Amino acid sequence: MKKIPLVFLLILFGLLEAKNYSESTDVVFRSTAHEATYSFGIDISRYQTIDWNKLDTNINFIICKATEGITITDPKFSTFWSNINPRVKKGAYHFFRPQNSGIEQAKLFLSTANLEAGHLLPVLDVEHGRIYKHIHPSVAAKHLKEMIRYIEEELQVKPIIYTNAGFWNRQFAPFFKSMEGEYHLWIADYRFREEPAIPKGWQDWTIWQHSCKGVVKGVLNEVDLNVCKVDLNDLTIK
Repeated sequence: MKKIPLVFLLILFGLLEAKNYSESTDVVFRSTAHEATYSFGIDISRYQTIDWNKLDTNINFIICKATEGITITDPKFSTFWSNINPRVKKGAYHFFRPQNSGIEQAKLFLSTANLEAGHLLPVLDVEHGRIYKHIHPSVAAKHLKEMIRYIEEELQVKPIIYTNAGFWNRQFAPFFKSMEGEYHLWIADYRFREEPAIPKGWQDWTIWQHSCKGVVKGVLNEVDLNVCKVDLNDLTIK
């Protein structure tokens, strides 16, 4: 029998547990991830309701939405942030809005998240939205670069970039010219494949969001599922 790649199994189990999650399914999912030396994590926002006392103890990292654009703070961020168990690596992300100043977005994000040593690197969520139809790609790229530079100067770390291949290639790749490789890639790709598609400028992924319909103990509605292929300590602020 042909051996099924471990990453393929991760996707398979992610899809299975989204339909019928049980303790036994959880064990299989985690053991597969462990054999592949991956860490298992979720990302959450105001759309999730969580029973923190029942949350799956196999979760290794949680990334919370903190802010969006220049005025929006996720209403559940502070509650989520304070309830994450100290044994779990935690991080925060900002939903990038291409029409807004990158500097002002960075100021809102950093003032809300208050990231410090031990937390995961800051994450910039760069994904498709209708507004991109009304913003010239060069302007969007300028604002994103502004935000990246501001965060680097303030925290002395490079943020993680969350995106998907098709969108990044169309919208940002022409303006970044392979400088993307300086940053860890968090790729969103929900297709039933052995590996996700990698955008131009990157050679590999660091975190893979392989499902947006996961069911996890303690989370009372669907949640994004992620695997990380590097040591989480390498993704933390020192």
